Amino acid sequence: MKKNDKNSIGDILIKTEVNIINDIINSIESLTKNKSMISLIEIENWKKCILSNIRNEFEKLNKSILQTQNDMIIETNNKEEYYINNKNELDNYTSRDIESENKEITRNFQNQAYNYMNSNEKIENENVALFLRKVAQLSRIAYNEGKKLFIIMKKNYAKIKEINENNISLNDENIKKEYSSWVKNLEKEKGKIIYENILNQDNPLGKNENIKENQILSKIFNDLSLMYFHCNLSFPSINIDFNTEETFNTEKMIDFINRGKNRKVNFVILPSLISNGSFLQNGKAWVFTYYKDTFKFTELINESLNELIEKEKPSLKYIKENLIIDVYCHINNGKKNIIISKNIDIPENFNYEYVFYFRDTKNNTYFKMDIKNNFEIDITYEIVKYEFKLENEIIKSSNQIYNK
Repeated sequence: MKKNDKNSIGDILIKTEVNIINDIINSIESLTKNKSMISLIEIENWKKCILSNIRNEFEKLNKSILQTQNDMIIETNNKEEYYINNKNELDNYTSRDIESENKEITRNFQNQAYNYMNSNEKIENENVALFLRKVAQLSRIAYNEGKKLFIIMKKNYAKIKEINENNISLNDENIKKEYSSWVKNLEKEKGKIIYENILNQDNPLGKNENIKENQILSKIFNDLSLMYFHCNLSFPSINIDFNTEETFNTEKMIDFINRGKNRKVNFVILPSLISNGSFLQNGKAWVFTYYKDTFKFTELINESLNELIEKEKPSLKYIKENLIIDVYCHINNGKKNIIISKNIDIPENFNYEYVFYFRDTKNNTYFKMDIKNNFEIDITYEIVKYEFKLENEIIKSSNQIYNK
């Protein structure tokens, strides 16, 4: 194909827009032709058909854009040195891999959720809320399952490498990268069937009269479990956070059910995924919201859902062996914003703190601060090193700071 024959991304977007508009116009004409009245069932069927057609158009759009981008890359880098062929290079999991997995998962569950939206229900959004609560429960169980897979695969890795599992300290970046690369290459070679027995055994769904729904939810559970497992292997590290606020905030959350202002958050469906102090693509918290007259669960659903995670709190030994901490510095308005990212949520019953050591470059003086969370410092302050103390024991010490 010649360069001039290729469609630009702009052309593809316009074509998709025209297809959707024409499809809606044609379907409305077909629905209303020779009819003075239209039943609710006909409207409902029309809505489902339109949503399905729009989803198909966007899937075709996504494939077309990816193909166009790949063509542009090949065209721009039409040289032998573009291909890296270094046997010593480790193909470990990255935040981009997690973004790709998350995009597929969120698109799948979102498409399934649309099938539960029904204009005939007594309270708006009741049907879809029941489905999304099941997804929310599975996401918490999958989070714990990801940790379990991490431990099981680490044992297998130690056995194959003929080393003591206790000697595998994932605080060592090189060891973690080797372990991450080993898992990724094993999956490429043998497929995700290597996890099938574990996931089937731990699948919480059991028997369900609705076989189709059970299959949908089982796939969501398996996909989430593997993604959360891969998050623990990623570079940079990925922080998984199920916490949220009461009022919907577009800066931190995604809501595909309701629109407009004054929405309240009923519960978190999928957690936020954060790397380098920023959300991954589609990585804001997916939430179910409500207005005054739309459906909501009246019990404290977020608290009850999060109990699924509380039951599987990491042990002190696990945290010491597997904790990864990254510290990022972002300069804004003449101040240094310090963002702390860790791959494990520390249970509240554990006593922990960060100790930061600073040098004031203006006065050439040194001091330290004990803190718990992200903080802001004067631009003249330079971080010399930081320590992480857990139960009064220093388990992490570093001087590596990443600039954003």
